[in-house]
Amino acid sequence: MSSRRVRSLSTLPPAILRGTLVIWTALTLVFIALRILPSDSISAVLRQSGASQEQIEARREALCLNCPVYEQYGIYLGGVLTGDFGYSTRFNQPVTQVLRDRFLPTFALGFAAFGVAVISGTIGGIADGVGSGWVRGLTGVFIIASQAVPIYLTAILGIYIFSLYLDILPAVGSATPAHLVLPATTLGLHIGGNIARVLGASLRDTYRQQFMMTAKAKGLPPIDQLEHAFRIAILPVLSVLAIQAGFLLGGTVIMEYLFVRRGLGSLLHSAVLDRDYAVVQALVVLSAFVYVIANGFASLGRQLLDPRI
Repeated sequence: MSSRRVRSLSTLPPAILRGTLVIWTALTLVFIALRILPSDSISAVLRQSGASQEQIEARREALCLNCPVYEQYGIYLGGVLTGDFGYSTRFNQPVTQVLRDRFLPTFALGFAAFGVAVISGTIGGIADGVGSGWVRGLTGVFIIASQAVPIYLTAILGIYIFSLYLDILPAVGSATPAHLVLPATTLGLHIGGNIARVLGASLRDTYRQQFMMTAKAKGLPPIDQLEHAFRIAILPVLSVLAIQAGFLLGGTVIMEYLFVRRGLGSLLHSAVLDRDYAVVQALVVLSAFVYVIANGFASLGRQLLDPRI
C-alpha cells in the first residue's frame, strides 16, 4: 500500500469524528432554539381546532412535551440514532414519510442548481483569471451582481422577463422539467458567482508561481498552461463547492416559496411558521449531513488533485 493511500486512510477517523460532531451540534442547537419559543405546534394546532385546555395538555403529555427538556432531548437523540425523527404535528404522520414525499423535487432543484453553479462558476472563473479587456470586465459584473443583488430580486426579474413578458417558461409549479429551468438557473448563477470569484483569484495567483513562469519560458501552448494552472487553482474552489452544497437547502427555501414548488424548502418554511419541532429538527440534521458529506468529498478531491496533501 502506497504511503499516499496510508495518509488518506489515516485522515478518515478524524474526519468521521468531526462530521459527527457537526451533526450533533446542529441537532442540539436547533433543539434548544425551538424549546426557547413561548409556544409549540400542539398548542397552536389544537387551539385552532377548538380543543379545550384539558385536551391540549393530554396531547402534550402523550408527546412528552411536558417532560423536562433533558428528558425530551434524550428521547429525541435516541430516536435519531435509530432513524426515528418523530411525528409531525402538522401533517399527522411520521417525519420520515413527510420528508420522503418532498425529497425528489428538492433534490432535482438542488442538483440542477449545483450543475448550473459549477458550469457558470468555472467559465466565469477562467474568464476572470486569464481573460482580458471586456471579457474580464463582463465577468466582474457577473461576480458582483451575483453577490450584491438579492436572490429573490433575481427570481422576480426572471419571472417577469421569461414568464410574463416572453411567455417561454412556466413561473410556478414542478410538474415538468421546464418548471425547473428558472429556479435552478437563478439559484445556480448566484452560487456560481462565488465559485468564479475564488477560481479567478486562484488562477491569477497560480500564473504568478515559478513553475508557470517556467512553462511560459519553455513555450508551452496557452491551453496547456491553463490545464496545468487549473489543477492547482481548483483546490481552494473545492472548499467553496462544499460550503455552497451545504447551504443549498437555504436557497431552495426561497426558490420553492417564490416559484410555488412542493419540496423540502417550502416544507421548512411552513414548519418554522407552524412550529413543527420534529420537521424543523429533521431538516436541520439533513442539511448538516449534506454539508458534512460535501466537505468529505472536497477533502478527497484535494488529496487526489494535490500530491502534497
